[in-house]
Amino acid sequence: MRLHSIISHLVFVFALSLSFACTKKEPVYTISEMFKMAKEADASFEEVFIPDTQNFRHLRVICDNYGEGCKGNGKRFKVKGVDILVIEFESESTARAEAQRINQWHARNWLFDDVTNEPILESYVTRAFKAVNPNRPEKKE
Repeated sequence: MRLHSIISHLVFVFALSLSFACTKKEPVYTISEMFKMAKEADASFEEVFIPDTQNFRHLRVICDNYGEGCKGNGKRFKVKGVDILVIEFESESTARAEAQRINQWHARNWLFDDVTNEPILESYVTRAFKAVNPNRPEKKE
């Protein structure tokens, strides 16, 4: 009877460890990886400083304007003179869901807002980050 109990316990522990080992973690980009890729893709990439005052609140990139999974607040950048909003999300699935909801672009756990219908930015995010808009069919190469 004791041997059966030990074997049952071992089988349970083994099955539990397999479930943890098989859990697929979504890949994410760190902020430093994002900046490095951004600058490598286009040297004109720069952060736009927005003062933290009531007069400029409408220009700030805040999670209140985005869906579930928004992490902290985003940043406003400029590429070739055009503003782009970059927002970090907890996971690729939450960034993708928000990109789909607002018809914008994402790469891993990052959302790129104000990109759709802006050819310079669409080209930039696809080249720099391999970003996609989930509402558009992917182009076959």
